[in-house]
Amino acid sequence: MDIKDLNELRGEFEQLQKNNMQNNCLDDSCVSEDEGREDYPDYLAAIYTEIMPPNKSGIYFSRWDLKAMASELDESFALDVRERMFKKFMQWVATPEDMQLLIGQFNNNIDAKCNMYREYSEKYPSSKEIFDVKIKKADSAKRYLDKVYTEFFT
Repeated sequence: MDIKDLNELRGEFEQLQKNNMQNNCLDDSCVSEDEGREDYPDYLAAIYTEIMPPNKSGIYFSRWDLKAMASELDESFALDVRERMFKKFMQWVATPEDMQLLIGQFNNNIDAKCNMYREYSEKYPSSKEIFDVKIKKADSAKRYLDKVYTEFFT
């Protein structure tokens, strides 16, 4: 065996390990809380990339959810594409206190949806595993919002 053969064997072994990890972690259950979270240049990118996608946060924030959260803060905007609505909603943030209010709205929305998930888990026990994963992701998203506040506003 020469060096070339060893390097090929190492590459095949690493690929096998990578495939095995991907197959075992399809539901992200083996990814730690902060693993997979990137550093972002601003809080807009951080929240939009880590909180808005339902596969990362366990919660889907609809256009109507964004509009309702904004109305709770006496802000109003027209229904549009989610990304534009999100950006308009985030323009409201000017001070750390504003960001705390915004995080409070996100947390209230997350809590309301998690309560629905718990209710569905009780009514339909066979779906409990699915909803437990979503609730776990939602709790992680709430902690991430606090981290974003600490990182960008303190």
